[in-house]
Amino acid sequence: MTVLPLFRSITAEDVEELARLEALVEPTPWTAGDFADVLKNDWWGSVLTDEAGVILAWAVVMPVLDECELLTIGVIPNRQGEGLGRMMLNHAIYCAKKAGKICCHLEVRESNMRAIRLYETSGFARVGIRKNYYRTDMGRGREHAILMRADFSEADHA
Repeated sequence: MTVLPLFRSITAEDVEELARLEALVEPTPWTAGDFADVLKNDWWGSVLTDEAGVILAWAVVMPVLDECELLTIGVIPNRQGEGLGRMMLNHAIYCAKKAGKICCHLEVRESNMRAIRLYETSGFARVGIRKNYYRTDMGRGREHAILMRADFSEADHA
């Protein structure tokens, strides 16, 4: 099925649903309060919906001076593997470039090879490791984060 990319900003009406969806795909998911903070802090939160308005994917980016950081990104389980994560990431990068940001940072679980491949094929490079950054399921251990960064050229801002 072809999805028309219907992007829109996160609204207050989305926060409970986003927390529910995030819990389906993240071992340590964001809460409704975390998503509400996106609106309070004026971060960039976007969703990708289908034609009926059902949320398929989401991303949150925090602007920091002339840079930004991808804080979370997800795709509902039954639509993973269809390129929606790449569409959502491309949209976040487009918004960052349009806002004049010079780079984007992120961290990703070292075990999340699918996400690492997505980031690497989207222009992100590994720049470090944050040891024991992530809690694992049920908080019984820790996992390293791979730190990544994508630099944007001057031409990207034109």
